[in-house]
Amino acid sequence: LPQDVVREFPQMKPPQIFENTIKAVGDTEMLEKLYQGARIQEEMGEIDSSLKTKANTLASLEQKEKKHDDLMRRIREQEDLEYKKDVVEKCLAWERFSMVRRETKETRAKRDVLEKRKKELEQELEKIRDFRKEYQTKVDTIKDNIDKSERQIKEVGCDIEKFDISSLEEEIERLDFKEKELDQDRIRSIQEKKKLKAEIEKLKDYLNNNAMTEEEKRNSENWNKLKLGRMDQLEIFKTKIEELNNQNLANKREIDRCRLEYQNLMNRKSQKLNMLQRESPDTYNAVLWLRQNKKRFKGEVHEPIMLLLEIKEENFSKYIELSIGRADLEAFVCEEAEDMNLLLSELREKAGFRRVNAVCSKPNHSEAFRKPFDADNLKKYGFLGFLSDAFEAPDAVHSYLCQQKNLHEVPVFEKEIPDVTDDLKTKFRNYYIGDMRVTVKKSKYSGEYSTGMEDTSTKRAIRLQNSVDQALLTEVENKMQEKEQNFKDNESRIRQKKQSEQKIQEDLQKLQANLKQLEEKQKEFRRKENELKLKEHMLHNKQAQPQENTDEEKRKIKEEKLKFVKQLCEQVKGCQPLIAKSCKIDLMRSAYILQLNNVEGENQDSNYQLSELEREHKEVEKEYKTENDKFDAMRPQIQSLHVAAREATGGYQDEGTKYKAPLEWQNTFKKMELKNDVNILQAKIEDYESRIKQIAVKPEARNRMEEVKKSLERAKKEHEDLENKKSSKIKALEDLRRDWIHGVKSLVQDVNQKFGYMMDKLNYAGSVELQEGSENDALDMKNYGIKILVKFRSGEDFDELSRGTQSGGEKSVTTAVYMMALQGITQVPFRCVDEINQGMDENNERKVWDMLLDVCREHQAQYFYMAPKFPYNLPFDEQVTLLICNSGRVKRKEDKNVYETENFFQIMKKLKKKK
Repeated sequence: LPQDVVREFPQMKPPQIFENTIKAVGDTEMLEKLYQGARIQEEMGEIDSSLKTKANTLASLEQKEKKHDDLMRRIREQEDLEYKKDVVEKCLAWERFSMVRRETKETRAKRDVLEKRKKELEQELEKIRDFRKEYQTKVDTIKDNIDKSERQIKEVGCDIEKFDISSLEEEIERLDFKEKELDQDRIRSIQEKKKLKAEIEKLKDYLNNNAMTEEEKRNSENWNKLKLGRMDQLEIFKTKIEELNNQNLANKREIDRCRLEYQNLMNRKSQKLNMLQRESPDTYNAVLWLRQNKKRFKGEVHEPIMLLLEIKEENFSKYIELSIGRADLEAFVCEEAEDMNLLLSELREKAGFRRVNAVCSKPNHSEAFRKPFDADNLKKYGFLGFLSDAFEAPDAVHSYLCQQKNLHEVPVFEKEIPDVTDDLKTKFRNYYIGDMRVTVKKSKYSGEYSTGMEDTSTKRAIRLQNSVDQALLTEVENKMQEKEQNFKDNESRIRQKKQSEQKIQEDLQKLQANLKQLEEKQKEFRRKENELKLKEHMLHNKQAQPQENTDEEKRKIKEEKLKFVKQLCEQVKGCQPLIAKSCKIDLMRSAYILQLNNVEGENQDSNYQLSELEREHKEVEKEYKTENDKFDAMRPQIQSLHVAAREATGGYQDEGTKYKAPLEWQNTFKKMELKNDVNILQAKIEDYESRIKQIAVKPEARNRMEEVKKSLERAKKEHEDLENKKSSKIKALEDLRRDWIHGVKSLVQDVNQKFGYMMDKLNYAGSVELQEGSENDALDMKNYGIKILVKFRSGEDFDELSRGTQSGGEKSVTTAVYMMALQGITQVPFRCVDEINQGMDENNERKVWDMLLDVCREHQAQYFYMAPKFPYNLPFDEQVTLLICNSGRVKRKEDKNVYETENFFQIMKKLKKKK
């Protein structure tokens, strides 16, 4: 304890006293743990400082992120759409592979079936060709037999013809007929004469009683004139009715055609509505709601744009749909902002249709949007038209599309013309050339133009593919109504004409009935007159004919017939063997002909079969070659598609199922309800691209927010790491203190007992207390300290040893006692004390000296006690060794011999000799 330390000891803070106490005790492990705890606390302090800084940084970044919350929402939405688009593209890659794989399997199966059929046809053709080789030999043999039979039949026929049988048969038949005629003529002549006489009498009576009177002749003449007039009127009415019927037939055909056309147009409109229901159920249900609630709005609220566009140029549908995008095509158009807010509130909040979009647009005439160039100036580029001219829509819709999508500034050109269409990039920002979509950007710094080109050949119009021409629909509807009215008017006139015609018909029928009655009477009278003349002439002729001898004639006929019968019997008897031979030969010839017909029939069948098989074989072989070439061409295609699909999802399901995506991707596709349809998936990708384009955040803003996001994540991570590090430090400090605190408390307790005991011996009071950190923080090891409490007078409270509370002597006594209290537990071999008695009165100095001697004796301790002076008669015993420094820088005494070192040496030598 150097002098300055002794002096400053009361000024020490409890942590300094604590540290120096441990040093004085010499417990290096306890001291090292104290230092280690202090170092941990310092590290924790640095961590707390860093945590505070990081917390401020984190709050600043969170505030910045919150400030750009809408931008972050758009970025998150864009990232979500990009992720979904990526998933759909992966699904599309596998679906394209699956589609081609199915086609390949179908092609292979079809090729195998054709190959099998080709072999079967070749076998059948071989059989038929073998049959045709045997056919000719059979035919030649049969034809020879037929020729031989025919020659034999001719020879026998010649022999039979020598017998004249047919002439005899004819003569017999002629005589039989002649005999019958004689009998019939005689009977018929008598009967006819009687009949004729009776009929003549009857006719004469009729003619006398039925001659026409003069009145009947006049009536007949008048009725004929009336009949002609009525017939002329009837013909006029029939002609008019026929004209009206023809007009109605034409009207009916026109009505049917209009109805069909109207139905087709409405079907196209229904198809668009059905497509909307499939692609966006919320928007579809919103359309149905709007149709029932239109009266609730102040101004006009139009249905989604896709339902209102009337495409005039069908080949422009794809360009218009690409330029507008899905979100706007499905958007409702309100002419009043108040109506838009009401519509969205009703649909989104009350009806729950979340995916509904609406825009506000004032109706402006199309002439308000001027084209950047005249059509004449663009003819040389193959100009087809501007997109705004390719459709018709309500003015509000047209205004919105021109204001927001600039469709009046997007031209379409037929094809690219070298060295000509290159100039278009200086005239337009967006335009179409054939199947290419061109986007032009001009650099703000260099002024140079950069063009982006997108191939749209694989894309097609989805929402506008069934566009309805509203003007045409209205025109067809008006025309149909006009024709239906004409049809009704004509039907009314036809009914009136038919009523008049019916009346004339009735009059005409009466006249005709009267005339017919007269005509029939007159006709019957003339017929009877003619009949009378004819019958009188016939009777006169029959009476003038001479009487024939019939019996004699019949006898002659019988004699002649008997003669011919005898001759016939003789001829038949002579040619009977030849007839039998001829029949037998003819039977053989018929058998040969039948055999030939059968063989030729078989040959015809084989020819037909051969022709059919050869034709079928040729078709099958051609089809097989086509399918085989198609299969060979599809193999590299399916391989490349499989590679693309595997690369898209990073592999396939497993070795046994290489044709499917990994299970996690299949689950993802299923979760997103992606359909196995290439067109639908392509449409979804286009839809996502359109939506991404609609909400796209500029790259620099996105990069800036990405940096903020990364910085925020990094700050959170660093803050979390610091918290974890602090927790680990706290745990380490707790572990360190847990083993260390017991020794500390034991040390303080021992020191307290000794210190109190020694102070009590001096008739004072004192205690030592452990200060466990600041503000009762048990882990605040660097602020652990020892408080020394003393009381030098009765009736006073304990006061902590400090600079301004105790006197100098009291502080010296306390310091000395505290030092000696440590002696029993110290491991230090010796102590140096410099002027520890400074400020003590003589009484305290003697008491402290005695106590020091007792401590040294008790603990075998060694002290180097340095002081410029000691009290008088201070006891020095054998345990005290005095070391006196001479010739120091002090004022010398007047007697120089008193303190000469040499004198001390001489005295010492003498003493030594005496011993």
